[in-house]
Amino acid sequence: MNRTLLVQRMTANSPSSKKKRLVPYSPDGGWGWMVVIGTFFIHVVADGFTYSFGVLVDTLMKEFNSDNTVVALIISLLAGFTLGSGPLASWVCNMYGCRATAIIGAIIASAGCTASYFATAMWHIIVSVGIIIGIGSGLMYCPAIVSVTKYFERRRSLATGIAITGAGVGTMVFSPINQFIIDRFGWRAVFLLFTGVYLACVACGALFRPLPVREVSEEDNTQETSDDVNRSHCLPKESSSMIKSEEQNRGELKENDRSTESLRRSTISTMSPEILQAMKDSPDEVFEDAQENADNKEGSSMWRRISENWLVSLLLDPIFLLFAISNLLSSVGFNSPLYFLPKHAESGVGLDPTSASTALSAYGLSNSIGRLVFGIVSDHKLPLPYGWGNDRPRNRLWIYNISLSICGLLTAFCFLYESYISLIIYASLHGFFLAAYICLASVILVDLLGLDKLTNAFGLLLFWQGVGTVGGPPIAGLLADISDSYALSFAFSGVNLLVSGLMLFCIPYFLKKEENTQ
Repeated sequence: MNRTLLVQRMTANSPSSKKKRLVPYSPDGGWGWMVVIGTFFIHVVADGFTYSFGVLVDTLMKEFNSDNTVVALIISLLAGFTLGSGPLASWVCNMYGCRATAIIGAIIASAGCTASYFATAMWHIIVSVGIIIGIGSGLMYCPAIVSVTKYFERRRSLATGIAITGAGVGTMVFSPINQFIIDRFGWRAVFLLFTGVYLACVACGALFRPLPVREVSEEDNTQETSDDVNRSHCLPKESSSMIKSEEQNRGELKENDRSTESLRRSTISTMSPEILQAMKDSPDEVFEDAQENADNKEGSSMWRRISENWLVSLLLDPIFLLFAISNLLSSVGFNSPLYFLPKHAESGVGLDPTSASTALSAYGLSNSIGRLVFGIVSDHKLPLPYGWGNDRPRNRLWIYNISLSICGLLTAFCFLYESYISLIIYASLHGFFLAAYICLASVILVDLLGLDKLTNAFGLLLFWQGVGTVGGPPIAGLLADISDSYALSFAFSGVNLLVSGLMLFCIPYFLKKEENTQ
């Protein structure tokens, strides 16, 4: 008789084995829709401010006698700290919860806007906008996405798509509003407006309640854990060809190992004194196998402790690493076209500032539509022949990859758009297809790694995005200053977007290779 069998027999008749425990679960609706509303308005404000900042570029350059490179530094720091503070935001979320994290972020961002109102030099704007507002927005953004993703399972893509549609709405709304305020009251009034708007996001963060819990018995823990694993990956039975092998999902293997260990510990901790005494009085042979196993593993204990660290384990995962590098390149080329589009419309196409700002509004409108469309489509099977559209996780990955590649091609050839109509068409198509990148990143992360790793993995992914965002706009601005044109800037951004999309077609190969080694 081994130790496991002894424990099973002794706990089977123990009254304490039926002890109740509380387990959080995803309601897939209910209060989750209030979380979606809160996330929606956070994106309206935070992303609306960031993406409409291009309207302020020309005014700030004239006010402080600066060039494209300096202004691009503000933009890159703003987006970079928003994304780069992801690990900090995930740590605060783990310590204090998503609600407190979002509220703290809203207060910090509002303080940054207040400081920007009193700026008298460009370095004041760099610090107040790039760093303070950036960190505040990051502390709002991460818990917002994590909350929506955890509250929904079956309709996760749809809920995420609706929530982040606020970014497009914010861009569409704030671009003309900011231009109107600048023309009538000056650029400082824009920061005064956002001081109050950011502060209103405190109410949005207050909507991020912790997940509801339900009571389950310890004897049902194994089945409950198995159900939670299946739900956490949000994988329907028919969608197993990419993420799941015939027997097990890669995330389920690791999750079940942890769940078994957790169950063993919880079972021993809830044993009655009689059972513990019986184990104590049992002969040494009962525990012989366990002791031998521990001795065999002693040599590798240090490496095991290192590899079990969440940061190291993610960085050692080739699939996450490939996805993170792709996001790094995407972020290098993501923001520059938005920031320099109004300037390109004025200097390259010859439009007036009001008409140039409508290009950003076109981007915002199409981006909002795209987020809804991709959110709905990604939760359903696709009408493809031979059953190719039945695998939803694979569909999401293909949609994501193809959309990024299209954005890269459109942006790289932006120098061909020499009229108002062609520029509006570019902004609309670019905004629509770029929505897949924004909408599906966190959902695909769950498909690949599992829901249990979402908070840490998404925070680390945001850091990679932040690194790319900090480097991308200054390089694009430098290319614009050197060439006295924005053509090279758009080409640089387009190539990065194209490569980031194409490289992810390698993910199925790594998944297949990992399945074969298991």
